[in-house]
Amino acid sequence: MSKLKIIIKGETINLCLPTLKFARGDVWYKWLNKPIIIKNLKNHYRKFSNTKKKQEKFFLSNKDKRVLFVISTKDHIYKGIVSLSSIDKDLKTCDIALISDPTIEPYLAPYAGLEAIALMTSYAFDKMKMKKINGAGNLNLKRWQQRMELFGYQFNFFEKNLDSSKYKNKLNYVVSCHYEDYKYLKKKRERLWDNLASMTLRIKKLPEVSFQDIHMSLINQKKIEYYKNICNL
Repeated sequence: MSKLKIIIKGETINLCLPTLKFARGDVWYKWLNKPIIIKNLKNHYRKFSNTKKKQEKFFLSNKDKRVLFVISTKDHIYKGIVSLSSIDKDLKTCDIALISDPTIEPYLAPYAGLEAIALMTSYAFDKMKMKKINGAGNLNLKRWQQRMELFGYQFNFFEKNLDSSKYKNKLNYVVSCHYEDYKYLKKKRERLWDNLASMTLRIKKLPEVSFQDIHMSLINQKKIEYYKNICNL
């Protein structure tokens, strides 16, 4: 397979431009068939197996609607996709998403994914002139979400309340990064992702209790107090 064109060079990974030939190939469609990749994605990715034909259709229908970059190791091994979608040129907002195979260079896997998010965030703000980027995930990924806070992504809210313990780890959250916060971090570091050593130290210094934990604790406490008062009316 011919090498994809590198659009953005990073420290641990590069971001490359996918082609129709790549979409038709043996790599991309298999990512969405790997349990280790799709386990935290939304239901429609987990219910149906992906095929080359489906991947080709997705690429052709989205190449003018999304910004899609293939995540590549420095040895040109392709391990995932980072994308911008729901691009609103008037409001200057978009959504960011990532899928990445952690079995490829596993010692670098969590950092490679984070650097891909950092590079794509910079691309959205600097090249596309976005003002706000939204992201989403579920409670299983709260430590990942906390690491994204190092790039300015702040927790906003949970999409819905699920009381059943069976579904508690599938509770979806929404985060956002505003241009002002990105600008502050970029000025402080020169680049959003300055280097692997510094990012590793920052991750180690993250609070043990995440803001998601604090939010849930406060909301549950206030909910109990509020409805206790209602019942006593």
